[in-house]
Amino acid sequence: MGLFEKKFCDVCGEKIGMLGNRKLEDGNLCKDCASKLSPFFSERKHSTVDEIKQQLAYREANQQQVANFRPTASFGDHTKVHIDQNMGCFIVTGKTNWRDDNPDVIPLSLVTNCNLEVKENRSEIYREVQKDGRTERVSFNPPKYEYHYDFKMKITVNHDYFDEIDFDLCGYSERPNSVNDARYQRLQQVAMQIENALLPGRATGMGMGMNNMGMGGMNMGMNQGMNGMGMNNMGGMNMGMNQGMNQGMNNMGMNNMNGMNQMGMNQGMNNQGMNNMGGMNQGMNNMGMNQGMGAQMGGMMGQNPAAGPWMCACGTSNTGAFCEGCGNPRP
Repeated sequence: MGLFEKKFCDVCGEKIGMLGNRKLEDGNLCKDCASKLSPFFSERKHSTVDEIKQQLAYREANQQQVANFRPTASFGDHTKVHIDQNMGCFIVTGKTNWRDDNPDVIPLSLVTNCNLEVKENRSEIYREVQKDGRTERVSFNPPKYEYHYDFKMKITVNHDYFDEIDFDLCGYSERPNSVNDARYQRLQQVAMQIENALLPGRATGMGMGMNNMGMGGMNMGMNQGMNGMGMNNMGGMNMGMNQGMNQGMNNMGMNNMNGMNQMGMNQGMNNQGMNNMGGMNQGMNNMGMNQGMGAQMGGMMGQNPAAGPWMCACGTSNTGAFCEGCGNPRP
């Protein structure tokens, strides 16, 4: 076969132009047929003619899936992830008129993993100086750099024709230049949203965010409980903390945090007095709250409502924590 001998596509049978041949493992493919393959497919050179025909049949059937696809949620700016919860499928596309582009409609059940890679790019900034009539670029002392960050998203799937979907979350001109840039934080949030939408209940990043938010809710609940019961009635503080923590945990959805569900937390605080909560081993059970913290706070406030009058050695009768006559502390 000569170098310039005419070639024909083994799929459609059309003549292949001089620069239009796409080699297959056992034949030739024209560029028009190659353009109909999935954009995520990368094994063309190692595919047979029959395997290419099978994929083109799948791609033709995919057009009907695209026609029926109705996004219920979309994430991203440059390249978007559209999800149809009713179909249980998603597409990844950078096209505005994506229906004409025939994007792969992929079942959510095929997703096995989502991963975000943030790549830091650094380039040095120079200053210009005049030397011997020429302009030279000289490093600052110490050197100065400018940064920009690429956000690469990878979705791993169990698909017949591809197993990875790689795309940029933002365009070249939209890349953030600092970790403190609002765009940097927003892109992290978008990646987390995509992960949580494609892997509901399994997204590690979203789970960590929920843990942090839940702890904030629990702290807020504890403060509400303590403030609601008042500082003068420390005997009711146990009930206030239980009520406040339950309220904070319910509001933030923290029904199960590392095995300490709502019932376990409540029972642990009522019966064990928070013995395992951050070193508060004493004075935090039902009686200890009244006796330990009540006595301590009573002393701090110059009043102990749980004790009666007492007689100082100087002969003065008192009710507070210190003698009104000589200032000595209550024995």
